Order: sequence, then C-alpha cells, then structure tokens
Amino acid sequence: MSNARVILAVGVLLGVLVLAACGSSADAGLRVAEVWARPAMAGGQVQGTGTMDQGMAAPGTGAIFMRLVNDGPEPDRLLGGETEVAGVVEIHETVLEGDVMKMRMLPEGLEIPAGGEVVLEPGSYHVMLIGIQDDLQPGDRFNVDLQFEKAGTMTVEVEVREP
Repeated sequence: MSNARVILAVGVLLGVLVLAACGSSADAGLRVAEVWARPAMAGGQVQGTGTMDQGMAAPGTGAIFMRLVNDGPEPDRLLGGETEVAGVVEIHETVLEGDVMKMRMLPEGLEIPAGGEVVLEPGSYHVMLIGIQDDLQPGDRFNVDLQFEKAGTMTVEVEVREP
C-alpha cells in the first residue's frame, strides 16, 4: 500500500472516530429510569382536554411515571410522546386550585435541568395517556416514544403495576 493510501485511510479513520466521539443528540446525557404506569381501563377515543379534575381516572385515561436524569451540560425538555396503547400522549402536572386537585397539560413540556433530574410521580408531573384502547393490567408491558427537545426521540418500555 502506498504512503498516500495509508495517509488517506488514517484520515478517514480519524474522521470516523471524531464523528463517533461527538455522538448523537440522543446520547446527550439524558437517561430515563424507573418507568411504570398504573393499571387503566379502556375507554375509546378521547380528545386531549388540557385540564382534568383529579380523582378516579376516567375510562380511557392513564398515567406513566418515571425518573428523568440529565447528566449533560445543557437543560433538555420533555415535549410529548406517542404509543400504540393510547390515542394522545401529553405531559401533565397535578396542581391544587383552591381545595381541588386538578391535572393540567404543560403545553411547553417539562424542563429537565442540566446536571439534574425530574421525578414524574403520582400527585405531581406525569405522562398522561388519553384514549386507551385496551385495558392496562398489572404485568403488561408496552413501549412509549418520548420526544425531547434536544435528545430527540427515546423509546422506553413501560411496566404496568400497582402504585
């Protein structure tokens, strides 16, 4: 092999290594952990409401909980998602308005601070499933594609279990 070809091969190899070191935005230090959902009953097609009273979940609605950890140097934002088990996936928070607990959609999504974490748990932030087509029973598993502003789409497995 001639010197020119060796130099070209080394240059190509170095270029590939540099691109691999940069990584994709999905490797930006964002981790999704401890993902689970409550059991839920099917209820047909339902449109996203934006605000719902807290209490017994209406048929066709459910919630996913998790821990979002951002080890990266910049904040990221959970914007929404998609799943085959529900027609609509929204980011919600539970808030106290007067004496009534309500859920409201976060149209701007949920920020995960740089070097920090956000816990989605009952009575707080959660991923709302609307228009569930089949009952979600303890032990069931399904995938959800979570959409992040910087990390892009991350597919995670959800286990249905009792709280």
